[in-house]
Amino acid sequence: MTEEKLKLIQPQEIEAWYILPIIRKELALAMKAEGLDQQSLAKLLGITPAAVSQYVNNKRASDYTLEHGLKKEFTLSAKQIVDDNTLIFSEVQRLLKILWDQGIVCEIHQEKSWCPDNCEVCLK
Repeated sequence: MTEEKLKLIQPQEIEAWYILPIIRKELALAMKAEGLDQQSLAKLLGITPAAVSQYVNNKRASDYTLEHGLKKEFTLSAKQIVDDNTLIFSEVQRLLKILWDQGIVCEIHQEKSWCPDNCEVCLK
């Protein structure tokens, strides 16, 4: 193990600590663009209004930026959720799968945790 990555972090922890906040942030931004207020965003995302404020003001989940093409997926999900709030779970899972498929979860995992050289476990 390298000195700066002594901690072994499981991919599921990366999802919870880094990926879910990215998803929430991008959905909050996309839903805000749809005209939702902070209170409505908080209710739809299951978070506090203060957390929404931190996401939209780039004070939380600001370490990573997504490509324009991925942002379109969040815009699509936001519209779906605004139209039918029961889709929140399925849309978050859809976005999570996209982030896995794009290798973003693996990139963050390799950055934040010790991983074996040339690890491709997550991609299998």
